[in-house]
Parts: sequence; C-alpha cells; structure tokens
Amino acid sequence: GTTSIGAYQAYIGGVSSLNNWNLDSAHAQFTRALELDSTFALAHYKLALVYGWQSGAGGAEGPRHADLALRLGTNLPPREHNLVSGYAAFAAQRYEDACTIFGRMVQADSTDVEAWYNLGECSYHDPVVVAAGPDTTVLTFRSSWNTMLRAFRRALELDPTYHLAFQHIQDGLLSATRQGCRLVAGQNNCNPQNGAIQGALRRSGDSLLIVPVSIPADGATAFAAQVIEAAQQHARAHNLDDARRAAEAWLAVGSSEARPRVAYARILLRQGLIARADSVARLVEGAHISRVEDGNFAVDRMEIAFKSGRPEEGARIAEALRQSTDSISGARNLGIIAVSIFGRTDGIAPLLDHQIQAAPWIRSYFIAASLALLGVPVDSLYQLEAAFVQNATNGQPTPRIVPGIATTLLWTDPRDRGGRWAATDTASSDPRIAVMSVVATADTARIRRALARYDSVATRLADEPDNGVALTGALAHLAIADTAGTLAYLRRFRAETWAKSPILAPLGSGVAFTGQLWPKMLLLQGDLAAATGQRDEAIGAYRLFVGAWGNGDPAVQPMVQRARAALARLGN
Repeated sequence: GTTSIGAYQAYIGGVSSLNNWNLDSAHAQFTRALELDSTFALAHYKLALVYGWQSGAGGAEGPRHADLALRLGTNLPPREHNLVSGYAAFAAQRYEDACTIFGRMVQADSTDVEAWYNLGECSYHDPVVVAAGPDTTVLTFRSSWNTMLRAFRRALELDPTYHLAFQHIQDGLLSATRQGCRLVAGQNNCNPQNGAIQGALRRSGDSLLIVPVSIPADGATAFAAQVIEAAQQHARAHNLDDARRAAEAWLAVGSSEARPRVAYARILLRQGLIARADSVARLVEGAHISRVEDGNFAVDRMEIAFKSGRPEEGARIAEALRQSTDSISGARNLGIIAVSIFGRTDGIAPLLDHQIQAAPWIRSYFIAASLALLGVPVDSLYQLEAAFVQNATNGQPTPRIVPGIATTLLWTDPRDRGGRWAATDTASSDPRIAVMSVVATADTARIRRALARYDSVATRLADEPDNGVALTGALAHLAIADTAGTLAYLRRFRAETWAKSPILAPLGSGVAFTGQLWPKMLLLQGDLAAATGQRDEAIGAYRLFVGAWGNGDPAVQPMVQRARAALARLGN
C-alpha cells in the first residue's frame, strides 16, 4: 500500500500499538506514516479506527480518514480492500453494510482476526430495530449481541493479545438493557439515546435474549416485566461471571495496563465486591485512558467511595467530573447527573429544558419530577403531574400513560399527595406500579394484600441490582404507617442490594437514575431509626446523608440542617 519504507515502518509500529490498545502511540505512528505518504490507504484506515476509540461516534476525523482510505485503496489486495470498505461503512454508521462485508470475510477465512473483530464491532454498535415478522409492532434488533460476543471471542481465541476485542465483551455483558431505534425512510442510521425502544438483557441458556419493545406503543410495563424476569433468572449474575472470565484473560496478557484493571474493577463493583474493586481501582487512579473512559472510571470511583462510607470523597470526584466535562457538549450531562446525587441540583432544570424539545407541560413535569426524585421540595408537583396526565391522555388508555409518571408515582411519599392520584394501574405487569396503584385506593386491607405479594417479589430480587424496588416498597409500607415494614426495606437495601446497584442505572423517563434515590433513602432510614430508638443505625444513616449532601445547593440545605440537628440530639 505504500512505496515509502519509513511510512511502512511507522505503520507496522502503529498496528502493534493499536492491537495492544496504546492509542496515543498508535495515533502518533499512523500520523507519521501519513506525513511520509499521504496516499497510504491502510494508514488512513487504522487512524480512523484509533479516532473511533478516542473520540467515539461523534468525532469527524474518524469518518474522514475512513473515507480517504476507501478512495485511496482501490488497488489494495481483496482482503485489505474489504477491510477498508467495511470500516468506511462502519464509520458512516451503515452498520448493516459493514456487517455484510465482514461476515463474508469470516466465511471466506475463519482465521482472519481483524475481520472477526470488525464483525463484532458492527454487531455491537448497530442500534436499528426492524419488524420481526408480518406484525410490524413485534420488533427485533437487526444485529445480534450473541454474534458480537462470538466474533470477539473468536478473535481472542485466534490472538489473545488483540486487546481491542476485550472491551465490548465487557460493555455488552455489563449492560442491563440494549437501546434501539427505527430508521426513517431515506436514512442509514438513527439515534437510540432517547430510550424509546429498549430490551432488557435476559438469558436463554448460554445465550443472551434481548427483545426490543417500543415504550410509547407498548407502555413501559412490557419492558419492566422483562427487567423482573431477568432478575428472577439471575441473568445479570451469569453475564458478570462471563465478563469476569474475559477480564481475567485480559489481565493475563496485559497485567501492567490500565484498561484491563479498570474493566476488572468495574466487574468487581457490579458483583458487589466493593473493597476488592476499591483496591484494584486505586492501582490505576489518575491514569489517562480516553475522555469517555476517564469519565466512566470517575463514576466508578465515585460509586465505590459512596458505598465504602466515604461520601465526601464521592462528592469531590463528582465535582471534578462536572468541571472536566462542563465545556464538552457531548459529555456535560454526565457531570450534571453525577453532582446531583451529591446535592448539586442546579444543572437539572437547564439540562432537561435543553434536552426535551416538547410542549411546556411535558418539560415542566419532567423537571419537577427529576428534582422530586432527589428529594428536593417542588411547589405544585402534583398539579404538574395531573396536567401532564390530562394532556398526555388524549384518547390513550390509562395504562399507557401511567409509566410516564413513574418518577412521581413510585418514588415520592404518598402521604404528601393529600389523596390526589393523577393516574394508576392496579393491573400493571410492573409490580412497583401495581402496588402503588393499590396504595392509591386507600383501602388498608387491599393494600396489605398487595404488599404481601410485592414483598415476596422484592425478597426474590434482593440479590439483584435495585431498580427503585426498595424505595417503592418502603413508601408503600409507610403509607399505612407500617414503620417496621419500611425499615425492613431500607435495611435490606443497605445490607444486600445496594452493593450490586450501579449508581447511574436509568430508572425511567427524564433524568432518573438509581443513585439519585440513595440520599433520600438514607435520610428516611435515619428519621425512622431515630424515631424507633435505633441510635446507632440512625447515626450511620444520617452521617452518610450529611456526607453526601453537606456541600449541596441551598435547596437541599434545610434537609442537611435537619439531619445535623438530629445527629446532635443523638449525641453525635
């Protein structure tokens, strides 16, 4: 592909660095190769791949170099031309075309490591869902994550030092859901980030089972039923075991590198092994990997600190993350959400006002609901909820509307409602919605029967990541003045469920993540433990709460002062 010996030598060095995932070195060497020969198609192709990892899908340089590789590579041998053509399609987000090319390559040569790797890449990234059959409402993902896993594993079987193939095995297996989207006529790609189509990761034997559902069409209850089923079959635990084996293989061939250690720390964290995750994370603290990966690792360290009883440290990490991402349009939301968990809520309203391009009644509700989720007092919260339901109904059946108000229906104190319930669905397949809908009836006997069923489900899910199940159960018991039942949920969450619950696992519409529930749960536990004479328990919960929110916004300071006053009364 080049007549320049210097360019070829730089290219070979870049390939070695890239395969070992030394991106900065690979970038420098491919750039050097192109300085010596700007027509070197394979160097453009490899540099495009480097940019893909360094900048993500939003970068322009990767697609530019992929296009240059395609235009300059017409005389390459067939295999190399296919690699260049397939990656140009991938960089342009024409994932189906890319997978077709790479699929043909592995059929022609089942030992082609690079073709297997690229087949895994396009299979992982393709978000498009299509009709599964004649019924266009029944969906399936166009690409398969089982194909993705098989492709990456085959690449590593052929070459265990091909480090690039490890990462998306981790990314896929550590995911709780897969997001999708439908193509608009005339377009090659679509954006899955609005969460309108999702499928929970379930298991079918040794394979993943992911069935996308359209949230607006089917209601979130279909998706919630998938989540419950995945938890009951312990799909996440099986996936984490698979991911851990892959990470340990990665460590075996790259023990001194930061990436496998970061991956291993994350898996330990998801398995609830907090102290071990902390030890591994400290080995690479301060290492620079890439902007996206640095941000995700900061979230892991923030979560480890909070769960290890160091909420002040978690708050400092969150604030540093916000400062480092504040000027980056594609990353600033991460920092805003992170600091909100630690009482810095000022960014939530501007974030949602910008993100939600919809009628004012929609934006107003989701802003209010997202603040209320954190525990911030919001004037006219339930009036905004009622207005949302009234406007959203518009001939739609109530069961389709209820999931849209899940944030306020499930995770705000029902005693604050004054009997006002904008919409409920006692027949929902989501046990959280069903039990809180029964609470709305104010029929104590019926509520107790519903709680018995809910408690049984929650007990079976105690070893799984929390999806707001604990707080819903706690508030439902509180609605009938069952303090013991409420404390049982909060204690079990702290003792069992919390360790395995990701801090930024999404809960539903708007800005709603599991970690945003934790401070209000700690405050509630402190209040109830203090009221029932459980001094040590109350002190522990209040300390964690104050540590998390002590430097929060003025809006949260009344609650912080109340907790500090309670600690003083308890002699601490």
